[in-house]
Amino acid sequence: MATLLEVLVTSDSNNTLWTNAVWDPHTGTCLMTYKGGGTAENKTLTFVGNDYLAAVEKTKPVLHVWPANSYQTVQGMRFILPGKATAFAVSRDGSFIVAGIEEKIYLWQTASGNLLTILSKHYQRVVMLKFTPDGRYFVSASEDGIVMVWSLATVSAHPEVDLVSQTSAGQHDPVYIFSNHTLPITDLCISKTGMHGRLCTVSTDRTCKIYDLSSGELLLNLVFDIPLSAITMDVLELNIFVGTTDGKIHQFSLTNPPRNRNVLVNTDVSCPTFTSHTKVVTCLSVSLDGETLMSGSNDEQVILWHIPSKQPVRIIRHKGPITNAFFTVNYPAIYKQEFTPSIILHTLERTLEKDAEEFTELEVLMKNKISFWPEPREEFEEIVTSKEAENEFKLKEEGLQAELSRLKAINSNLYAMAIQKSLDAIPLVANTPNKKKKKKKNKEKATE
Repeated sequence: MATLLEVLVTSDSNNTLWTNAVWDPHTGTCLMTYKGGGTAENKTLTFVGNDYLAAVEKTKPVLHVWPANSYQTVQGMRFILPGKATAFAVSRDGSFIVAGIEEKIYLWQTASGNLLTILSKHYQRVVMLKFTPDGRYFVSASEDGIVMVWSLATVSAHPEVDLVSQTSAGQHDPVYIFSNHTLPITDLCISKTGMHGRLCTVSTDRTCKIYDLSSGELLLNLVFDIPLSAITMDVLELNIFVGTTDGKIHQFSLTNPPRNRNVLVNTDVSCPTFTSHTKVVTCLSVSLDGETLMSGSNDEQVILWHIPSKQPVRIIRHKGPITNAFFTVNYPAIYKQEFTPSIILHTLERTLEKDAEEFTELEVLMKNKISFWPEPREEFEEIVTSKEAENEFKLKEEGLQAELSRLKAINSNLYAMAIQKSLDAIPLVANTPNKKKKKKKNKEKATE
């Protein structure tokens, strides 16, 4: 498994065997299964850092979290949400969690479980949440057809944290508000460059809209002849793949931009089409090498397509309609028997009201070993026994005592010499005025 660069993660609405599964896309082999999470809500399955896998249950207000190497959920902790969530996302480093519950967006800090804010700008149920790759922004979409881009630093920092109440929370304004869709939004995808790239959205109003996140402008409006249900971009972001409610997947090239912003797409002439599904396409994802397109559908199939030839390469059958499916890098923690997670989990708070006398005690686990200096070579790694160390210490102590005695003797000699010199100089200074008096008396006698 060490040579496997990426894996495929899926979930379906039939949870009799497992809730989520990890597959080898090259052979179709099931590598790992995760159980005990019921049915995962559509497009809520995600990794928490490199250590955990999380998904929201479809029928209960519960978040299920699995260690990457265990088929059982995290023991001793339950993650109860304030309500049944219809959208869910985790930042790439696993530090923050957002969930869409009805028309509100809840934001938590993962390590402490603190509920940072509740955003209430949408008018209808939130159906999609996604973080930008750098984790600094996240995008929300709802059934009211509105897409909002939020700054994580702005909404998580409040000048009066202790005074936040349930009624005063969520008064932050988003960075952008896109209200070009007229019907509920079904899917969205963000460029790998985040706010310097593009945002693509699809809706049941049969349109696909592409925005420039750096300026907030609508670049392109693609109008299809059937409601759209899923969207993704290839690795180089030169093509978009749009899934429809009749089971077809259309490929649209972005390398030849049209003259007009609004384009009526003729799927029979201008768009290469992938046709094999018989029901709504729910999930789309492109592999890291850009050669394989993955599609999941309500017809209980996950199909891997060869993009250049538009032919299906492999079909992975499930027991129910596909709710989540995506390509991701192959995490080493999946195959380890024991590993130390780098992310701290905490139960999630339900409300913003806090007692001033209560505080959350957070235990931070850190690795003390810092690989800053290069490791010593083997030939210099000598193990000194206790007796050798003791003898060496005694020798050093005896040498220091001898040096100290020598310095004391020198200091004593210098002190004695200085005292003697001082004593020798005292009579000379004292006899000087007496000699002058004798000379004066001799001169007086001579004059007489």
